[in-house]
Amino acid sequence: MAVYTTLPPEAFTHVADAYGLGAVRSITPIPQGSINTNHRLETDAGRVFVRHTTVRSSDDLRFEASLLEHLARARFPAPVLLVPPGATPFLDLHGGRISVFRWLSGEEFTRDRLTPDVLERLGAELGKLHQVTQSFSGTRANPYGQGVVKGWLDRLAQRPEPELVSVAAELEGLLARAEHERQGLEPRGVIHADLFLDNVKWLADRVGAFFDFEMACVEAYTLDVAITLNAWCFEGTYQPELCQALLRGYQDVRPLADVEKRALYGHALYGAVRFTTSRIRDYHLSPLGADKLAPKDFRTYLARARALDGMGPAGLQALVGL
Repeated sequence: MAVYTTLPPEAFTHVADAYGLGAVRSITPIPQGSINTNHRLETDAGRVFVRHTTVRSSDDLRFEASLLEHLARARFPAPVLLVPPGATPFLDLHGGRISVFRWLSGEEFTRDRLTPDVLERLGAELGKLHQVTQSFSGTRANPYGQGVVKGWLDRLAQRPEPELVSVAAELEGLLARAEHERQGLEPRGVIHADLFLDNVKWLADRVGAFFDFEMACVEAYTLDVAITLNAWCFEGTYQPELCQALLRGYQDVRPLADVEKRALYGHALYGAVRFTTSRIRDYHLSPLGADKLAPKDFRTYLARARALDGMGPAGLQALVGL
């Protein structure tokens, strides 16, 4: 389920004091996300993003902090994590862990702003990310691997709602197909794993920053390409011009090996199943109102999974121009 912790005003005063931010001027809840409590904080020292998690472990947060430090050294556009005095990059507070980031400049594009030029720039930046993370030594297993997704589906199959039982059975079959199609031999490294429209800031027509690296993990680079393809290039159906532009921009920076091209279909289908299932869990079944959790319809990702199932591996390769 989604997690949303109500934090009292004095908690933010404590955060501001711990980070040397001066007085708190305003506190604004941000309902995006599914497992964290997020706020925009205006302080004497400026605007910051405050994230409270009861789900991520201390090891997860240390991995994220090390990754962001690595990206900063490589001058890759990513969030700046503020570190409180002491040995840890977070603050224990109210039954969870607080992370504080400098507020990122720029805007998040809506789907009507997407053009082939935008997708080509996005693909190139994703390719740069994968180049940069090749030299990162940190490691973290995928927290949403095949076994986790299969467990979610098993539990959904026990729900009383006939629609969810039917969808769970369908997705279980698609998950098995995805696993059959994934090669397991393609290059691996740290990927973002969640590069949706609302996790990229734009400065005019260029990428200002990738953010929200809390799902980052060591996985096949092709999975990141596939997740991004699903997120940005589908509007009722896959948009060929956007798909091809994303892959063109990516390959201008980091050409895909043949094994990666063959595995792209399995990763795309896996990503569609994974996000359909997590949206059912975190949004469709959540008791939280829209003021605390921005709704996301799982059926839009189910449509992606069905489209991929219908086109098959050859159809996807033709769609993206491989």
